[in-house]
Amino acid sequence: MLPGVTTDPKLVSELARKKEDENLEFRRFLSAHHDDSHLLHVIGSEVEAQVDCTSCAACCRETRVQVSTEEVARIAGFLKIRPAEAARMYTEPDPADHTRMLTQPAGACVFLDRNLCMIYEVRPDACHRFPYLTTEESCLGSRLESIWRRAWFCPIIYNTIEEWKHRVGFHTRGHS
Repeated sequence: MLPGVTTDPKLVSELARKKEDENLEFRRFLSAHHDDSHLLHVIGSEVEAQVDCTSCAACCRETRVQVSTEEVARIAGFLKIRPAEAARMYTEPDPADHTRMLTQPAGACVFLDRNLCMIYEVRPDACHRFPYLTTEESCLGSRLESIWRRAWFCPIIYNTIEEWKHRVGFHTRGHS
């Protein structure tokens, strides 16, 4: 069990924003010391085991999820409707690349009810892999640049980065 894991989404957001300069310094530290990301995945697994995502669900509010034709079909099967109907009701075109994205009425994923995913058993792969810390597979979401950008809203990522700093002996030069 890791000490001091911060799980309150509002506090994580506040702390992460205060540590933006420190995190930039840490990224430079990692680059200069050629630290590989294996330790990140180990720590990510430890932190993920301590955080109940249903107490937060910020990822369902703060990220947009691209869905494939196969994922729409899987969701449709789960909902017992036709894939075309699922696409029409729950997705919208992504103007950047003509793929489909889950809709976000009221600022959250269409399938989020309070903090619970209504299609959890068949959720898209991007949702299943989030926050991309426990696997060493290579994908856009697992790139360190993507992970850093999500530290302000994800307690798992925030706490993983803080523990990573501790384990590699990073000491800030005056940032709080």
